[in-house]
Amino acid sequence: MSVSHLTDLLIAGLKFDLSAVLYTNVIFILMMILPFRFRCNAVYQRVAKWVFIATNGIALAANMIDIVYFRYTMRRTDFGVFKEFGETENISKIMLTAFAQNFYLVLLFALLIFLLWRGYGKSRITDFSFRPVPYYLTSLGIMLLSFWLFVAGVRGGFDRTIRPITLSSAGEKVIQPIETAIVLNTPFSIYRTISKSTFQRQTFFTDNELEKIYTPLHQPETTGEFRKLNVVVLIMESFTKENSGLFNPTFNGKKFQGYTPFLDSLSLKSKTWLYSYANGTKSIDAIPSVLGGIPSLVQPFVLSRYALNKMDGLASVLGREGYYTAFFHGAPNGSMGFDAISNMLGFQNYYGQTEYGANKDTDGYWGVRDEEFLQYYAKTMSNFKEPFLTAVFTLSSHHPYKLPPRYEKVFTRGTQPLHPVVEYADYSLKRFFQTASKQKWYKNTLFVITADHSLPSAEHAEYQSATGVFSIPVLFFSPGEMSTGIDSVSLMQQIDILPSVLGYLRYPKPYFAFGRNQFEASGRRFVTNYINGVYQFMQGDLVIHSDGKRLLAVFDYKHDPLLKNNLVSKNLPAANDAFQNFKAYLQQYNNRMIDNKLIINKSK
Repeated sequence: MSVSHLTDLLIAGLKFDLSAVLYTNVIFILMMILPFRFRCNAVYQRVAKWVFIATNGIALAANMIDIVYFRYTMRRTDFGVFKEFGETENISKIMLTAFAQNFYLVLLFALLIFLLWRGYGKSRITDFSFRPVPYYLTSLGIMLLSFWLFVAGVRGGFDRTIRPITLSSAGEKVIQPIETAIVLNTPFSIYRTISKSTFQRQTFFTDNELEKIYTPLHQPETTGEFRKLNVVVLIMESFTKENSGLFNPTFNGKKFQGYTPFLDSLSLKSKTWLYSYANGTKSIDAIPSVLGGIPSLVQPFVLSRYALNKMDGLASVLGREGYYTAFFHGAPNGSMGFDAISNMLGFQNYYGQTEYGANKDTDGYWGVRDEEFLQYYAKTMSNFKEPFLTAVFTLSSHHPYKLPPRYEKVFTRGTQPLHPVVEYADYSLKRFFQTASKQKWYKNTLFVITADHSLPSAEHAEYQSATGVFSIPVLFFSPGEMSTGIDSVSLMQQIDILPSVLGYLRYPKPYFAFGRNQFEASGRRFVTNYINGVYQFMQGDLVIHSDGKRLLAVFDYKHDPLLKNNLVSKNLPAANDAFQNFKAYLQQYNNRMIDNKLIINKSK
């Protein structure tokens, strides 16, 4: 970006910085403005100094951690991270490894704490000539003035009409949503998402108008008998489309082989999409999106107050048709809350590290390595009664990116620590299909392969844009019968997987999902994301950005993949149509979350 634009963002961030400083130092400020003489006590002053160092040290640590963690989520960390990793085993070991790998940041943090300590100095409040009436009147006046300045600072201004600044307030000067991370800071993002209600009721359209524009209630247009194929869903950790040589045949003017040769070869035998996207940036965003047709907007759905709403996932829908359903994840049972999420979505059984066999074949960090666990997954399904629906969530291609020792000299290509581990995970996927193809259930099965989320690119510029950071592969593969080819026109997203699976099976009954059936000719194709306080909505050749009320930006993402040319001033009819559809989508999403209407023909 230009220096002038970066300067505008940094200046816009000052009020968020001030707000965070005031929130962080609220206890210290209160200790300093109490209108009593014990403020001058030496012990009291030493306690105040420790409070100052501790609270600001924690806030600095949050910002320092995000220097690394931001690369994986593409947004400032908020309070939801404590819920997300609160029940993860080995979190201390994972953190220690991260600290060791980023030791220079630990040293920088230590230097900042030292400067904080030295900068505080040895001075303390001394008692001025004490006369009770002037002392207490002056101290009380200072305290009241401090309260007024504090409130104005945390709200973002003095005007009584100003609403307290929030995460979405950072979008005022940005061109792309990801730029709000420059305006924001991590402590502010954490403070403003503590116990925060996330959804507001929308009234853009009447009920009749809304149903004509967009509805998540699906009435299948099926012809033929319901096909009870087995369904196997593989969610691959961090499998960004950037790793694919099929979708990126060249890089820097040279032939690019990529790091997923098996996935690329399988794509040529599958139904896949050139424009396919994740609906979120975190692993916990993926499961509701892929298996429940429910995206995460504003914050991860499973961490929101609406996660307890009644819902129908793919497992519950097919379970009512006689399917056996099971969810697999090689991490310790309870990790990331996946067992709870899968249960809410209707899976009858959960297979984790406990069922696999305690600490056997683990990587020492997240759980059982992909090769061994996918072999276990393939063989275990042979014990299930058909038809069945299963899903597996892999984990090896996750930070700290550790290969099994036997493969350290086998998978060595690439420029990033992730690349060899992605190649290993791809090899594990190949071994899974080699084993699965020998099982009796294989030919009667629909396989769906996708990623939980993408990762920011360090090399390909188009994967660094607001749309590119969500780009992931999506494959539908059914041995011997799937129509092959790459759809280079339609938009595909994770929440389309549930309705597309049901469409491929010719499921005949009504169901609920926010996505669209890709095997049905009717219905608009769109992609929805939320990043750094801005809604992103793709339709046709355009992507629009909105704060939920206004149209902020319009880009032609197919011809302008870096999103440099904002077309919002051109008042394009296609952009206005997309904005209307987005508002209808947002109204359905918010209001149904609030009213607990996430299942068909149910009001409670």
